[in-house]
Parts: sequence; structure tokens; C-alpha cells
Amino acid sequence: METLYRVGTTVLHGILDSIKGITVVFYLDKEANRKLSQPTTKPLLDLSVPRTKESLSSSQPVAPRTSSSNSLASKRIEESKVLKRVLQCSLLNGGIFMLSILFFEYVVLPGLHLFLWYLFRNSTTMTTVWGWMQPSLSLLFNSFWVAPLFLLSKIVNSLWFQDIADSAYKVRKGRPQLIPSISKLIADTLISLLIQILFLLQSTAVKYLPVPVPFACTAIYMVHMSLLCSLYAFEYKWFNMGWELHKRLTYIEQNWPYFLGFGLPLAVLSELPNSIVISGCVFSVLFPLFIISANEATPKDNVCGTPLKLFSIVVALTNALFRGRTKSGKSALSQPLTPRGRGLTPPLSSSSSSFMFQQQQQQQQHRNHNSQKHHHQRSHHRQPSPSPSAASSSFASVQTAQLHQHQPVLNRPLRR
Repeated sequence: METLYRVGTTVLHGILDSIKGITVVFYLDKEANRKLSQPTTKPLLDLSVPRTKESLSSSQPVAPRTSSSNSLASKRIEESKVLKRVLQCSLLNGGIFMLSILFFEYVVLPGLHLFLWYLFRNSTTMTTVWGWMQPSLSLLFNSFWVAPLFLLSKIVNSLWFQDIADSAYKVRKGRPQLIPSISKLIADTLISLLIQILFLLQSTAVKYLPVPVPFACTAIYMVHMSLLCSLYAFEYKWFNMGWELHKRLTYIEQNWPYFLGFGLPLAVLSELPNSIVISGCVFSVLFPLFIISANEATPKDNVCGTPLKLFSIVVALTNALFRGRTKSGKSALSQPLTPRGRGLTPPLSSSSSSFMFQQQQQQQQHRNHNSQKHHHQRSHHRQPSPSPSAASSSFASVQTAQLHQHQPVLNRPLRR
């Protein structure tokens, strides 16, 4: 019972923390401007250094003040844009995108239907004309207005969301601490995007499961979407803190009561519209406030000892996918090139293959020399008085043996 009480209290605490972004956005810029209005300025003149005519003539106290004021103004313009970006997101997604769709669905189409009814009193003719006019107008509107504006809003929103998150983080935490390695940064971003897409598909599949218990699938679906919205909101903060993907997912699964409450308002408000496009517009309007709330929040951890491992399935699928690519040899670009694997010629000072070749050559020469020496001894026992041809051949064999003894010197590896 005590565990249920703590879980319920933590869920409520997460809901309250998610609403704080509505109030923080109005005074966050003022706090940033107040911090920037107190810069550390250096004195214009140093009394410890003796002043000469050249120094007095070359000193221009007006220029440093002007440059410092200009730099201060540029910093203020660069840093204090949280409220501006939030208003821009609301204007683009809510004022232009969503209102245009609502105006077309609830003003343009009913107006044309009323005009056709007034023009054609015959119900059969009006039904025929409206039967092909309404789908054609909807297709043209979705193709030439909704789809391009949707893609444009996604690109612009991603830039503005990142700008809001960075500005809010700099005011509260300071300079972001990104992942040090560029390869890890790219891999973390791509794998995080893949896991979010797979988790969204998992949530949709859970919603349509044939479970006889009423509203059970809807409740499980809302739990999925609440955790996903919390991951969306907190990912900017954790990414600036240098947390990798496995740490972010583990933290959400272990402290799921807080993140369930934090993402619940955004998940519920996004699911109210029946249209997917309108739902995306509502999400894009409210999401900047949840980014600021996540930056201000301090999650309650170690509330429930049982982790809610809803991301385990998609993580296992992602690992299996990348493990299969590694086995098939498609991930060779992420591995460093080695001389043996790529057929490159290594340096002479660290060449094991050339050293083995030289050892084999020396052993072959040693065997040739022993066989020639043994043949010479046998010929000496059989022929006590050697002929001039035998003497010349033995002399030639001795010379070739000497040459073979001096030849490996040229093939030895160079020492640095």
C-alpha cells in the first residue's frame, strides 16, 4: 500500500512539473538578460604601468566601451530567444498550419456544399457533383498545401526545438557537455531515432490488441505514449549533459512513475484530435513548453523497485538488426583498416611477413649449403685425386655459398 501511495504521489509530482514550463517561459529570458547585464569588464587604464606619450596618444577608451556594448548586445540577442522561439512555434504550427486545415475542413468545404445545394435544387445532381468535387478538392489541398507545409514545419521545428533547449540549458546549467566522439554522436542520434520509431509502432500495435478487458489497451497505449513524450522532452537535456542512449532509456525504465506523470498531459492533449495532422500540430505547439519544463525539473528516482521495461523489445530488435549487419560484413566502415585485412604493405620496421619470408629464405640457403657440403665430402672419399673440373665446381659452389651468406643482409628490415 505504501508503494502504491509513493507511485501515485510521484505521478502527480511529474504532472505538476510538466506544467511549470508555461510559467517559466515568461521569466526565463529576463533572468538570462540579468545575467548578461553584469559582465566582467576590465579597467580601461592600468595604473601600475607608467603612462607615456605614445600610450596616451594610442589609448582610445571609447572604442573598448563600444565593442563591449556591441558584444553584450550580440550575446543578448543570441541567448535570450526562448520566448521568441516558443511564439514562432505556436504561430507556425497553430496559427498557420492547424488553422488553415480547420478553415478548409469546416469553412471551405461546408460553404461549397451549401452553394451547390443552392445552385442545384435537384438532389441527384448535387450528390453526383459533390461526390467527385469533395475528394478532388481534399486531394489537391493535402498534396499542394498540407504535405509541403508538414515537411517544412518538421525541419523548422527541429531547429527551433534545439535552439530552445540549448538556450534554456545555458541559462540554468551552463555550457552543454556533448558526447566527445563524433562517431558515437552520430550513432547515438541514428539509433535513438530508430528506437523511437519502433517504440511508436509498438504503441500503435498495443492499441489494437484483441483484449477482452475494456479500455485496457487504451490504458497501456497511454502509458507507452506518456513515456515516449517524456523521452522526447528530456532527451535534449540529457543529450546536453552527455548521457548516452542506454543510460537515458535505463533511467526512464527505472523511474517510470515520474516520467509517466510528466508525459501524461502532452500525450492526452495530442490524442484528443481525430486527425493525425491536427494531432501533430497540437504536439508541436505544446512541446516547446515541455522542453523547458524538463530542463527545470528534478525527477524523483528510486520510488519503485520494479522497472517498467517497455523499451526492451525495441532495443532487442535494434541490437539484432545491427548484429546482423555486423555478421554480414556491412559495418566494415566503422572498423579501422588493418594491413592484413586490406592487403596494404606495412612499414619495414614492423613487418612480420617480410621477416618470415627472410627466415624461410635463410633456412633454404642453409639446407642448400649443407647438401653441397655433404656432396663434396662424398666426392672426396670416392675420388682421392679430384679432377680439375671437380675442383672448379667445388670452388664455384663455395663462392655461391658465400654469396648466399651475404645476400640476407640486403633483405633485413631497416631499424629506426
